[in-house]
Amino acid sequence: MKLYRLLFIVFVFLIVEGIGFSQSPFATETVDLGTVTPGGRELTVIAIPDFNPAKSSSLLKEGVLSEIVYRDLELSGYFLKPKNLQIVKENNLRDKKAGKVDFMEWRRLGASFLLLGDYFINESSLWTEVHLFDVGTGKKIFGKKFENFKPNQFRILGHKISDEIIHYITGINGVANTKIAFVSNRAGHKEVWIMDADGYNQHSITNDKSITAVPCWGKNATEIYYTSYKEYNPDLCGVFLDGSKSWFITKFSGLNFAPSWSEKTQRLAVTLGKDGNSEIYTMDRNGKSSKRLTYNKSIDSSPCWSPEGNEIVFTSDRSGEPQLFIMNSEGFNVRRVTLQGRYNDAGVWSPKGDKIAFQGRSSGFFNIFLMNVDGTDWVQLTYNQGNNEDPSWSPDGQHLVFSSDRNGKPQIFVMHIDGSGQTQLTFKEISHSSAWSPYLD
Repeated sequence: MKLYRLLFIVFVFLIVEGIGFSQSPFATETVDLGTVTPGGRELTVIAIPDFNPAKSSSLLKEGVLSEIVYRDLELSGYFLKPKNLQIVKENNLRDKKAGKVDFMEWRRLGASFLLLGDYFINESSLWTEVHLFDVGTGKKIFGKKFENFKPNQFRILGHKISDEIIHYITGINGVANTKIAFVSNRAGHKEVWIMDADGYNQHSITNDKSITAVPCWGKNATEIYYTSYKEYNPDLCGVFLDGSKSWFITKFSGLNFAPSWSEKTQRLAVTLGKDGNSEIYTMDRNGKSSKRLTYNKSIDSSPCWSPEGNEIVFTSDRSGEPQLFIMNSEGFNVRRVTLQGRYNDAGVWSPKGDKIAFQGRSSGFFNIFLMNVDGTDWVQLTYNQGNNEDPSWSPDGQHLVFSSDRNGKPQIFVMHIDGSGQTQLTFKEISHSSAWSPYLD
């Protein structure tokens, strides 16, 4: 690639980052893909009365634990609240006074499952004991005591309870206790932020006072890798999750962009422009032992490792327009996997390795799509709601987080993999470039 073309790409990147959304270096195209609309889900009603305090306490707001669990379970796509929550609260009082559970009454309220809990909190500790019942049979599914929490960890406690419920009922590990990284300009600069999977506990972990972009989760899910302009070039950086330390990974002239970490191989896949062309390299987390994988006059970018670390999906316009390609970890056996549409980008591999989510240009806007790894069975997940970009998988493979400007400014949304349950998580200023963490414990 000629130098003027590389400089043009960097210029486009700066302009696009200034408005905070689409980060692709490729020109946009419009095409109608005519894909299949996903179906809905059948949800189960679970009743969760307010947890009973072991003794009167003002250290924890009444009902806060049950509300945390309710939100987690609704976001999971498996559960619904009962229609009349006030009756649920009153029933809990009657149950406690009578010393038994009236399952017929809970069935009348439409609940399939019932969670009853007690908690204790003081200035130094917090614990809770919960019991989950099958309302239809009246049998207890499980009972568990959650101990050794600090008073300010009530949200973590609620998320752990939620994940236990999902695991016991569905056999799938829940993701309530995972986190999402994203970029936001709410503090005056575009910094990397972290939030819980339900959208709460949002806080920045960088203080670059510049433009940051495209964060990804790194080694042991304790590090974040991202692009930063803090020294006026798009350099690749790393930061500890608690924000205590940051470092430069690569500082080559031109683009150092779009990192993807493989825990299996302990290597990063990145896009570098140091050769006068946008090419894909792999390296360790400190930028050492680098290996160039692509040798092409076209633009190669946006790499993403497969779960086993043996293949990489990436974007290239070598066929004349941006499309998704797959190659092995050494750069060989390259094949195109998107054979329809004129603009497909930002492919991300599912945790099971059987699907790829990506953004494609459709009816004048970017939308999120899903397909098999071989490029078959396309499903469009977003429709007629602005631009929807940069999908990232939850570690259970049941959800996607993505950016959307459907309400004006780009914000972070989550949805189930059939496209249902689309929920906005951020609401302040501009937020985009989200990345879902692996399981954190």
